[in-house]
Amino acid sequence: MSYGLPTTSATTSSNSTTTLASQRSQYGASGSDAAAATGRRLTLNPEAPTFIPGRRLHQGVQERSNILSTLSDRQASEYQGVTPRTFHPGTKSSSPEAIEEEVSDAFAILNNKNFTEAEKAFRIILHKNQGILSSFDKQNITIGLARSLKEQTFEKQIEACSILEELRLDGTFTSFGASTTYHLDLTLSLCEEALGRHFDAELRLLRLREKRCNANEEVLCKPSRHYAADITNARLWQSMGKHRLAEALLMNIQAELINELQSKPYIPDTSKLRKYLDTVNVALGRIWQLMDKHHQSEELLLKTSHKRPDDPEEILCKPTGQRSIDLALVRIWETMDKNELAEKLLLNISGKNPNDNEETLCGSCGDHDLDLTLARLWQIIGRHKRAERLLLNMSGKHPGANRETLCKPCGNGQTDLALVRYWEQIGKNKLAEKLLLNMSGKHPDAREEILCVPCWRHVIDLSLVRHWQNTGKYKRAEKLLLNMIGTHPSDIEEILYGPSGNYDIDMARARLWQVMGKPEQTERLLLNICNKSLNDSEESLCRPCGHHDIDLALVCSWEMIGRNKWAQRLLRRCRDLYQTNECEYMLLTLSSGWPEFMEMISHYPESANTLLATSIHYFKLACEQIIKEGPEAGNDNLNKSLEILESLLEKYPSNAAAYSQKAHCLRMQGRSEQEWLECFGRAEAIDPARVYKVKSHFWRSNESTALQKVLASQVR
Repeated sequence: MSYGLPTTSATTSSNSTTTLASQRSQYGASGSDAAAATGRRLTLNPEAPTFIPGRRLHQGVQERSNILSTLSDRQASEYQGVTPRTFHPGTKSSSPEAIEEEVSDAFAILNNKNFTEAEKAFRIILHKNQGILSSFDKQNITIGLARSLKEQTFEKQIEACSILEELRLDGTFTSFGASTTYHLDLTLSLCEEALGRHFDAELRLLRLREKRCNANEEVLCKPSRHYAADITNARLWQSMGKHRLAEALLMNIQAELINELQSKPYIPDTSKLRKYLDTVNVALGRIWQLMDKHHQSEELLLKTSHKRPDDPEEILCKPTGQRSIDLALVRIWETMDKNELAEKLLLNISGKNPNDNEETLCGSCGDHDLDLTLARLWQIIGRHKRAERLLLNMSGKHPGANRETLCKPCGNGQTDLALVRYWEQIGKNKLAEKLLLNMSGKHPDAREEILCVPCWRHVIDLSLVRHWQNTGKYKRAEKLLLNMIGTHPSDIEEILYGPSGNYDIDMARARLWQVMGKPEQTERLLLNICNKSLNDSEESLCRPCGHHDIDLALVCSWEMIGRNKWAQRLLRRCRDLYQTNECEYMLLTLSSGWPEFMEMISHYPESANTLLATSIHYFKLACEQIIKEGPEAGNDNLNKSLEILESLLEKYPSNAAAYSQKAHCLRMQGRSEQEWLECFGRAEAIDPARVYKVKSHFWRSNESTALQKVLASQVR
């Protein structure tokens, strides 16, 4: 029986990935683990800044926590009033059998992703049965409550960490410092990751897996047989940009699971092990997709689906019944520009047919994740009316509705935010802003102080920050961000540039200050996040911190400031450590625009990166000519830049960066706003994560100056 193990050709690459786990690592697992020059092992930096909410945030959270911890009978009855009848509302404690049934029902609600109702159910059980719950039941219910809180507001995520930390105090620990309570530390690591505390989550998972944080790569990537912790660790490394470590660990887990299933096919845990293997294969397919190993990813996912690349379309697009595998296959087909296959598989999963009428195609299938994936695919392939109609149907709205109705939240945050992003992509910024403000409980005409008060749902607050940043409302965006962490522009530098402990907020600050032309502030913040200082040696400053996006953001800041030597040294080490497409691309673009670029690029084999860097090279030259000689002077180089982009997109149709650069070229040529906005929208639809990265470069300031000259000439 095949368990989804790829063929020899799929598991071998130019980087010899199959032998990674047997090699001694140059780097540890840590935030300061990438000593590329020295090769010495470094610790995970357990003294990295821990999460300390801002003053105002902490006060609000503390008050809320006090209310929750002293839940009154009246409040409990309110919770019970909206809880399913299976929970038998009342203040009388339940029998052990009834408690077991109530807990089972609460977890069923949680597994159905109804997180607010699950929270209420767990709270009722805890409140109603105080003093009679067994130690195991209390632990189990508390962990269930924490899992439901983790998926909600930032305030509740903090509470989730707090109740789990409190639960740990009553338990015992392994020699590595991990809790022996089942699933406690695993859940706590996920809560820490949700709060943006990636290094804390990493250290906790390593302890749970019984690994020392300064161990070499062979040890770090060896499965612990605590498969849930191993897989969670690999996924965390993936989100931190440590694709090489994640890939090695996942491949080792995969090999161990396959060996166990083949040697002991009749053991009681076979079903569980197969589920783990499917999860590993999906995660590994995603890792390879991120590492541009698209054919390996497709082959693995097809094997996991029990399909072959040469199967007829009917078989390829037949759902497996396992949604995570099917959606992973949709994602890789999107990346490989096999959009017809991706669309047909999605429609089949949704119970639709390509020949259905528009009303049926654009109707919600009842599965939120499938609907959003289909809407995003239609955006990628340019079927914007279908995408908008589906999103509106999911929201219970009609395209012809008035503005007030269109901008009323539907109650599902993911659907509302998907509609916001769609409107932003097609230039309907007023609708997008109004919907965001309504989601925040604010009115567009409210005072600045009111508009910049956080609603404490971080995904909404950060979406509003990004929207204001993209529409040039920088001061407003900055004020909201600082209010989210309880700081003020007049605070002393140690507070203003200190890390909040929340990765998403800190990177949003870094992005905003970069766009506002404040690279020194961005640099100061990023160095503080990494526990570095400008007084450190160059060797220390140019050592990767262990988080891909933080390191590349620092490279961008140094490029803008003019610290090119540091930028190139750090970037080369990042390329060796992370081995990502983005690092290679940034190294090439650092040299573009200079006389020696064309000679240098001639030594590289042609790729999407070399084509894109060459296009940017001509674009930079065009901007310089426009600034010096006027708009007409840059035409030849702009045409060369566009010609290369068209060639790139013909060969690599799903390259988000190419669409973004095409938008820049079209805008510089004075083309219609609709034309270049569509290219920006296509780029974001292909790679939604683009908007969350610091990707400003020094040469973009030249572009801004040149663009002003082009716009001025059009007015005349």
